[in-house]
Amino acid sequence: MTFPARRGAYSLLSLLQVALCAVHFQSPSDLPSVDYDFIVAGGGLAGSVVASRLGENQDFKILVIEAGPSNEEIFESQVPGLSLTVSAPGTRVDWNYTIVPQTHVNGFVGPYLRAMMLGGCSSHNEMMYTRCSRDDYDRWAAMTGDINLSWDKLYPYFIKAEMWSGPNIPSLSEAGHFDPSFHGSNGKVNVSAPYHVHPLNDLMVEAVKELSQSSDEFPALLDHNGGRPIGMGWDQDTIGGGFRSSSATAYMAHTGDNVHVLLNTRVTRILPSTNHPSNSIDIRTVEFATSPKGPTSRRTATKELIVAGGVVNSPQILLNSGIGPKDELKALGIKSLIDNPSVGKNFSDQPSILIGISTNLPTDDFNTTTALSEWIDSHTGRYAGPPHLASLGWVRFPGTSSPFKDGTPDPTAGPNSPHIELFFRNVTSIPDLNTSPGNATLLMNIVNLNPVARGSITLATSSPFDAPVIDPNLLGVPVDTAIFLEGVRSIQRLFSAQTFKSSVFELAMPKADADGTLADEVIVDYVEHNAGPNIHGVATCSMAPHGADWGVVDPEFKVRETTGLRIVDGSVMPFVPSGHTQAPTYALAEWASEVIKSSWK
Repeated sequence: MTFPARRGAYSLLSLLQVALCAVHFQSPSDLPSVDYDFIVAGGGLAGSVVASRLGENQDFKILVIEAGPSNEEIFESQVPGLSLTVSAPGTRVDWNYTIVPQTHVNGFVGPYLRAMMLGGCSSHNEMMYTRCSRDDYDRWAAMTGDINLSWDKLYPYFIKAEMWSGPNIPSLSEAGHFDPSFHGSNGKVNVSAPYHVHPLNDLMVEAVKELSQSSDEFPALLDHNGGRPIGMGWDQDTIGGGFRSSSATAYMAHTGDNVHVLLNTRVTRILPSTNHPSNSIDIRTVEFATSPKGPTSRRTATKELIVAGGVVNSPQILLNSGIGPKDELKALGIKSLIDNPSVGKNFSDQPSILIGISTNLPTDDFNTTTALSEWIDSHTGRYAGPPHLASLGWVRFPGTSSPFKDGTPDPTAGPNSPHIELFFRNVTSIPDLNTSPGNATLLMNIVNLNPVARGSITLATSSPFDAPVIDPNLLGVPVDTAIFLEGVRSIQRLFSAQTFKSSVFELAMPKADADGTLADEVIVDYVEHNAGPNIHGVATCSMAPHGADWGVVDPEFKVRETTGLRIVDGSVMPFVPSGHTQAPTYALAEWASEVIKSSWK
């Protein structure tokens, strides 16, 4: 499909925002000869937030270095319904990474989607907005010894970042799909509860009412963003007025000309300037280039250098700069600057499996040409919303459930945290999957939200332009597989409701026996052949307490044994939160911006 460059893509408000945005440069040679107070390595979600917030002080001059193009150049990034198109592997705005063969998933090799464009994955993802569990942040605060990272302290930064917006289709009401008391109305990022009409919506509501009479496994959940996301409720997304809302559109589009953005340029290394008596190394210089064989340029921040490359690129930048495990770097011919064994380690991402269920519900297929025309004309219709269904579920298993019967500790952060997410994708016609009496398949993901296994990001070569080695170590600990087994059983219990008796039938993936039975061994085999990463990676530059001899950054986001250098992005989260990582990263970046600004009042 070929997309128009920009025809109809902007409202008058959007055009005004573009006019007010940061100053963009396409080549290092175009940069003016000015001293930048702050240099931000990476214009993704967190980097755009931090640059924008620092830019609110007109006395500060900020340079952002982004490896990809501006989001304004990518039509598909504007259209919510094209999120699966813009994030497809092989595009010019994806890093096109591949994970290494997964030992515990039958040698699985697949893409690891990362956005190479302004706004990062907020310009590229499926836009789901989940703040996760309050327990996630309280565990983080307890581990680092910093109460500022607790739910109660970070909650105002969720609100500060958010501006609740109206429905994607004017004739639809969002009433009953969210709790207004949990949401902000004066922030930057548009958030809404968009959906399209489908019979599954009403059936799910009725099924939850029915099942609540005999079980507390599937309580009704009005809003999953209040700190306890357990139950069946409704999706929320970063969409407003029929447009994707990203950190590029919400933050960078509102900065002044004191923020400069260098596009299509990779950060190759960060470099020291002077040694200090405290034995810390002053690192405020960044090296960058547009190609492996092209010339390199350098700029030094007068105040701070902030690395915001994300879970893959932030550790890669540090490792290429000599900050990481000394022996690993020596083997690649990289001189060690700081021997830190934690860099690139503790990689944590949520494994996910795709489930198919036979159904006679109508498909939610639609004419894509018509939808695109409607979006261009009025920013409404199917492309004004996300590509997935509206229902969304979060299930917590009791302590007596099968994954924990042998004494295995509960991997969640606390009693407010779900073990799995039930993500309903779509109803489609796939003949190979259909089982009588269905004529379509309901596709959904089960996501293990709190994996125990940890992986790593390491270097393949010493070239900053070569892809690193990405190993999420999926299912590397037995409890991660056991949670999927219980997740499939949970799905069976959900669809056993009488409400679904005439419309939703047996499992097609994994396929049940002819008599409808499904052995544990069949489920486990399916999981071990079909699990993949949910692309919610964290912890490769994990935060640790002040003075710790492990971790990469302290609670002020400062890199251990350095001055002038911080990391602000999802890589510093020590645990993957129990949901999608977009909303937590917004709150994290808002808080980090306050921390940085308070250092330079």
